[in-house]
Amino acid sequence: MKLYSRTLVASALMVFAGMSSCASYGKLARYQERYSGSEDFFESRDVPSFKAGSPALYMDGPAWSDRALELIAEAEDYILIMSFLVTAIPKQEEIYDALAARMAEGIDVYIITDSASYFRTYPRVSEPVPAAVSMALDRGIPIIEYNPIRGSRIFTFLGLFDRDHRKFWVVDGRIVAVGGQNIDYDSLRAPADAGCVDAMMEFESAGTAAFLRDSFIRTWNAYSLKRLDPDDFPAREGAQDFNLAIFDQGLREAGNVTDMFDGFFTYAREELWLVQCYTYLTPALLDKIRFAVDQGVRVNIVLSDNHVTIRSVQGSFYGIRDLIDEGVSVYLYESPTGSLLHYKMMMADGTWSAVGSANFNLRSQTTSRELAFLVSDPESMALIRSGLDEILKYCRPVGREEALTYRGLPYYMQNLLMQFWG
Repeated sequence: MKLYSRTLVASALMVFAGMSSCASYGKLARYQERYSGSEDFFESRDVPSFKAGSPALYMDGPAWSDRALELIAEAEDYILIMSFLVTAIPKQEEIYDALAARMAEGIDVYIITDSASYFRTYPRVSEPVPAAVSMALDRGIPIIEYNPIRGSRIFTFLGLFDRDHRKFWVVDGRIVAVGGQNIDYDSLRAPADAGCVDAMMEFESAGTAAFLRDSFIRTWNAYSLKRLDPDDFPAREGAQDFNLAIFDQGLREAGNVTDMFDGFFTYAREELWLVQCYTYLTPALLDKIRFAVDQGVRVNIVLSDNHVTIRSVQGSFYGIRDLIDEGVSVYLYESPTGSLLHYKMMMADGTWSAVGSANFNLRSQTTSRELAFLVSDPESMALIRSGLDEILKYCRPVGREEALTYRGLPYYMQNLLMQFWG
């Protein structure tokens, strides 16, 4: 009965989010009248915020995996890892071996992954990438799957679509990292080997660490017979130089990603940048864009030219004409080595930004668990702007004539499919 109720709720959310176009525009107008700015708005939405410091940004697999190995080596108490995907690659085995070695020295390690790990394929082919769940268990590393895709769950709505898409690390209750990097074949390869261009952003923050610890443990305890107690994973004070806000979306925290989108499209004043792997647009999402453009905001969206699957390319490119017709400047990231741009970032007026796991689509607004950091301090913003500048070196603008070539029936059908699958 509980699963049936969750299914109805999630179904209703997806339908409502996809159909509520006119309501979205008017809602943003009301927000603009009611709240003085983004900070006031996010406070009204109960978005948690904590003191943080020491920001760092890692923009590809080798940079993040090297840092991850350092964090493992330097850990003094525990390591909690949420990785949407865990699949086999030598660098993944190196991370696992390092985690197992630290466990032998008394460090507590726990990993949550999504059952989608079993359904990954190598780029543009149907050959599966081996999931790395059993590889963790073979080393004695505690790992559980979120919402396993098997048994009767296959025949339920949430059995397929309730996925934990988050990627984060918590180390010793002091260091946190959030972004798009999985312990995965695509994430950990170097860009020179066509690995993803992606990011993990790291901070010191006891409050954020405690918040993510609690979120991790709630999820773990829902799927494991071995119960974890937050008191066994204490937070430790770190740098406290600026405020860091968190959007952590689950079925019990529905709408957090929509709140994040609403904040950016309502309160950007001059310019808005979205960097996305892909986007599968709904009338409500287009309405948010229209609202910002009507306020005189220059809206720019960067999409990846390279994709793991044909359906991702065609489904995403179908909406480029709609973006251009709404006044958006669209750019395609063309990696010289065929890398997928997997980075998810929003930046308003060059002064505040969000980095995390959320795609600009219906799934991320409704049935996917997502996570993002929101920052506005000068040091973090300098890192994010520098990352954007590097990405833009390999971007080209897309015109309407080109966009029309992506409006054929195959593109339309893949766009419909990816509204629910992407």
